[in-house]
Amino acid sequence: MALLKDYQEYTSNMGVVKQYLTQSISAATGNLRLNTQQMETISLIRDVLQKSNSLEDDLIKMKKITEFSTMAIKLHEMYSYLTKGPIDILTLSEKFKTHSQQLVKDLNQLLSSNNNNLRNALSKLRDNQEENTIDKEITDNANEKEIAKEDKETSFSGFEEAILKQIKPMDSLLTEIAEGKIQSEKIDEFAEIMEKNSEFSRENGFDILSNMHSIVSDSLKLIKAGTLKAEKEIIEALRSCLIVIAAVVRGKEVNISDYLSKAESFGNNINALKKKEEE
Repeated sequence: MALLKDYQEYTSNMGVVKQYLTQSISAATGNLRLNTQQMETISLIRDVLQKSNSLEDDLIKMKKITEFSTMAIKLHEMYSYLTKGPIDILTLSEKFKTHSQQLVKDLNQLLSSNNNNLRNALSKLRDNQEENTIDKEITDNANEKEIAKEDKETSFSGFEEAILKQIKPMDSLLTEIAEGKIQSEKIDEFAEIMEKNSEFSRENGFDILSNMHSIVSDSLKLIKAGTLKAEKEIIEALRSCLIVIAAVVRGKEVNISDYLSKAESFGNNINALKKKEEE
């Protein structure tokens, strides 16, 4: 009774069950002539079983894979024999021989299959095993990762909204400037907004957006100071900056190369004016 109790406690930890299954496979293959590739296949099968974190689940999955289904049925019968029924220790050795002999035909058929198919099937098994191995980690970290993802999406969503909501008001300001309706306070307000959004863009890794906002901000300051005349070409160049900003933020697949080229050329002129003014 003590021996039986010790055995049942061991099987509950799956140690002896895994050994029984893998050694049955080894004993069965001892009756076969195997080449190197076939020996590697057997080794991989044993490794999958030995490293399994949920042996019965993996055996059930093996049943669903065509190449392994017949052998997996036998292995699952062994598993059930060892874990779900009363064990007669005195006849266990004979039972092991019987189980091993029953595997010979199935293993021979399995190893006669296309080697590529076997490799693909083994990949499925190992993928399943890896999923089981990391499942707990995924569960433990799921909330943390989801929160991080949501924070990132919220952050970008907030960035996108902050940038885009200034496009129309800025365009309206350009219309007013073109019509000679220059309001110093409003120009200061938008110059500051564009400057902040330039920094905001840089922090989010958008150098082009940062540059476009910086060009608009500097231009407004120069217009207010009277250094830059609000002529038609200037207004069009500033609108090119706004078009580039909107297209990049929205991720639209449109050709903005002409607008970008015009905006960057304009930006070079603005930088030259700034330097001249600073001197």
